[in-house]
Amino acid sequence: MIDNDDLMYRVDRHYLGPTGYPLPVRIRYTAGIVGASAFVVVFVIARGILHVPLGFKTLMVMALVTVWLTTRIAKFVTPDRPLRSVFKAALNDLVAPRPPKVGKTLFVSLPTRLTKSAPTSDDSAHFDGEDHR
Repeated sequence: MIDNDDLMYRVDRHYLGPTGYPLPVRIRYTAGIVGASAFVVVFVIARGILHVPLGFKTLMVMALVTVWLTTRIAKFVTPDRPLRSVFKAALNDLVAPRPPKVGKTLFVSLPTRLTKSAPTSDDSAHFDGEDHR
């Protein structure tokens, strides 16, 4: 018999609440970890960088931002796509080279051997990318 990993996906990966006191919603364990770390990041940005005063309203806004951020991140996290891979893919997408925008000036620099007025040596006969002999 061939055994695959289907049984791993049948495990309930949701936190239902403490024994005897179930929560009204099911929370994935991954979402709890992502949410806790997202709250720390939101709190540090709000207090350390933006200098937001600490109060009930600001904590509620931070909690709402954390819930929004957690739902946006946790919908991409699965057992086949761990959190580290999601962050790495987002970073790669963020720093990927983009084509220039319309109307933006584009500067191209040519090699010096192509900008010479009169070719005098054998080296100028090669094109870019064909420098090997």
